[in-house]
Amino acid sequence: MRFPLLIITALGSLATEAQTTCIDQTFLADVPSVQVLKVVELPDGKVLMGGTFTNYAGSSYDHLVRLNADGSLDYTFNSGHEGPQNSVYDIDVMPDGRILICGNFLQYNGVNSYFVARLHADGTLDPTFNIPPNSINGAVNAVAWHEENKVVAAGDFFECYGHSKPHIVRFNSSGTVDTTFQIGTGFTTNVYDLEVLPNMQILVAGAFFQYNGNSCGRLALLNTDGTYDPSMSNSPGFNGIARHIEVQTDGKILVGGSFDQHNGQDSWGLARLDPDGSADPAFTSPFYPYAPIFAIAVQADGKIVVGGEWTENMYAVGVGPGTPRLTRLLPDGTRDATFAIGAGPGDLGTETFYIRDVAVLSTGKILVAGRFTKFDSEIQYQQIIRLNENLNVGVTDIAPAADIDAIMDRNNDRIRLTTPEQLRGTFQLVNAAGQVVSEGAVSNRTTYISTASVSQGVHVLRVQTSDGALHSVKLVL
Repeated sequence: MRFPLLIITALGSLATEAQTTCIDQTFLADVPSVQVLKVVELPDGKVLMGGTFTNYAGSSYDHLVRLNADGSLDYTFNSGHEGPQNSVYDIDVMPDGRILICGNFLQYNGVNSYFVARLHADGTLDPTFNIPPNSINGAVNAVAWHEENKVVAAGDFFECYGHSKPHIVRFNSSGTVDTTFQIGTGFTTNVYDLEVLPNMQILVAGAFFQYNGNSCGRLALLNTDGTYDPSMSNSPGFNGIARHIEVQTDGKILVGGSFDQHNGQDSWGLARLDPDGSADPAFTSPFYPYAPIFAIAVQADGKIVVGGEWTENMYAVGVGPGTPRLTRLLPDGTRDATFAIGAGPGDLGTETFYIRDVAVLSTGKILVAGRFTKFDSEIQYQQIIRLNENLNVGVTDIAPAADIDAIMDRNNDRIRLTTPEQLRGTFQLVNAAGQVVSEGAVSNRTTYISTASVSQGVHVLRVQTSDGALHSVKLVL
C-alpha cells in the first residue's frame, strides 16, 4: 500500500538559500518501523542507529544499521547478516574503531552473545569477545569502553557468570569478568546510563540510592578500579530517577531524569552539577518538577538540546508553555526562543511518543531520535529526523520563490508537478539509497511523474530550474 504524498507548496530553493526550514530535507533516512533509542556519529560522518525497529528499509536488518552521511542505508555494514536478534539500547565506539553494543538481545548474526557484543568496524561480530548464554540475568542498558580495552556494562542485571554483580560489571577484553573491578555490594537497583570520564573514572546514573553501602541518590562517581569516590557529594542526591548524563567540555555535568530535588534543593527534571556534585548556581532548569528528560546534547556554542517525554505545559510557571518533547536551552538554562520547531515531534494516533536520543553532529546539524510519527505538520518524518543548524519553522520567505506544487494522484500512480507557466527545467526523483529512479524535463505548467514502478519509502523530488535554482522536498511514497 502506498502512502499519500504530502501537498508541497513553494519548495525550498536550497541552492540559492532563498528559503530555509528547520527540517533538513537532504537527510534521506527511511522510516524505522518503531522507536530509535540511540544514534552515534562516526568520524567519517556516517551514523550508527540502534533501537527496537526491524526490517529497516526492507533490508532485513533488525535493531542496528549504519546510515551514510546523507541518511541513506549503508548496505556494506554487516552485509548479508541479520545483526542483533533483539533491541539495542546503547552504542559506544572504541578508539580503534570497533563498536560496543548492548541491549536485550541474546544473539548477534545467529551467534550466542548475551546482552553485550563487540563488533568490527564493518559491523561483523568480533568473536574474540563473547558473553556466553546465561552469563547475565538481565538487560544491559549502558556500555562503554574502558582502559586496556576493557568493557564496562550496567543495567537491570544483578548476577554475571554466577557472581553477584548488582547492576554493573567490567569485562576483560575477551568477555570474561574482570575480578579486579571492586564493586562490593554494587548498586541497590537499576542503572540507566554511564559515562567514562577523561581520567577513566566512571560516572553512573540510575534509580539506585546506594553503591556498596555508600549513600548516593541516583548518581555515583566510581574510581577506575570500581571503588566509590566520595569526593562527589550526592547524598541524599536526586529524589527521583536519573536517566541521562552529559559531561560538558568544562567538566560540568548535566543530569536528566524525573526528579524535583538534588541534595535537598529544587532541581526540576534537569540539573547541572560541578564536578564535586554541588549544584551549578549559574544554571536553572526551565522545566516543571518531574518533567521526564531522556536525552541531552551540548552544542559547540554551549547551547543545550534536550529531549524527553514532557508535554507543552510541563515548563516552570515563570517560563510558560512551550514545545513538548524537544527544546534547546541557553547555557544558563533559559529556553532558546530561536529554536523554532513548531509543534515539534508528535503522534498521529493516541500512543505515547517521546525523544530518546539527540546528537549534535560535526556539521552542527542536530539528529533527533525516538518514537514519533510526525514532526510539526510533516508526517514523512518518523522516529528519526535531522534538523538544520539554523532553524525556522516551515518555510520562511527571504527572497521570492517559484510557486511549485507536488500532488500524488493515487488513482493513476503518479505525481502531478505543477510549475509556473514560464518555468523551465528538469526533475529527478531520488530514493533513500541515493539512486535516481525517475528523471525528465519539466513541462509547461504540469508534469506527470509515474510512480508505478517506484518502491515504497523515502524519496527526494528535485527540480532544477533554468535559472540555476534547485528546489527539493523529502517525500514518502
